[in-house]
Amino acid sequence: MTASAPGPAPAAGDRGPRRRRALVLAVASLLVALAVVGVFAVASRVSGAEAAGGPAPVAASAEGQPVALAPIVAAWPEAYTVTGTKSEPLYVEHITSTRTGAVFSVTIDVVAQGDSPLGTQNSQVELGTDGSIRWIGGCTKPAAQCADDPALRGFLSEAAVLSAARRGFLPAEGVARTLHGHPVVCVSDAALHPDAPPAVASLDPCFSMSTGALLGHWSSASSAFVGPTLAEGLVDRAG
Repeated sequence: MTASAPGPAPAAGDRGPRRRRALVLAVASLLVALAVVGVFAVASRVSGAEAAGGPAPVAASAEGQPVALAPIVAAWPEAYTVTGTKSEPLYVEHITSTRTGAVFSVTIDVVAQGDSPLGTQNSQVELGTDGSIRWIGGCTKPAAQCADDPALRGFLSEAAVLSAARRGFLPAEGVARTLHGHPVVCVSDAALHPDAPPAVASLDPCFSMSTGALLGHWSSASSAFVGPTLAEGLVDRAG
């Protein structure tokens, strides 16, 4: 039996293009695999944050950008609890603010250096279905304002935003920012209180995207969170 003669070996020039094509295909497959892994990793992180009750991160592209305010306000829950601190040179304020339905409360325990208690402030307002804001505890304003406060500011001021929505003058936009890892929407003080200018330089209140609680204030003049603003380590949770 006669053996068949072997075919001609491929020329070295023929193997080069094949190797290059194989290498390109391998690199492309690797890039696709890495992209898929990245998508699942991001989804896992967001899902984990939501499951833990933590805030979803604000996209880097949205930081400092205008955002529609009405959809954010409409999604705020009926209850929240926020705890945090605000430090001054000679004392620290331990702040707890809550919402239970239409009632908004804040308790501020003031502690001096050396942990000596200096006193406690308790304040509470109730939001009416017509948008009125009635103080039910701790009001230090004239009686007319305690009955319906159009200039409510500070840690109770989610009530002012909801009042504006019910009365039909909610500002169209806020600005997306991040305070100590918590996504917030900052609202122009002038737009929120058009008939009640502040006694001092205006600071824009910033509300938690996820709960609506006021977490701090933004100064456009200094491009920073200043004034009544909770320090790092604050806890912001719905319910």
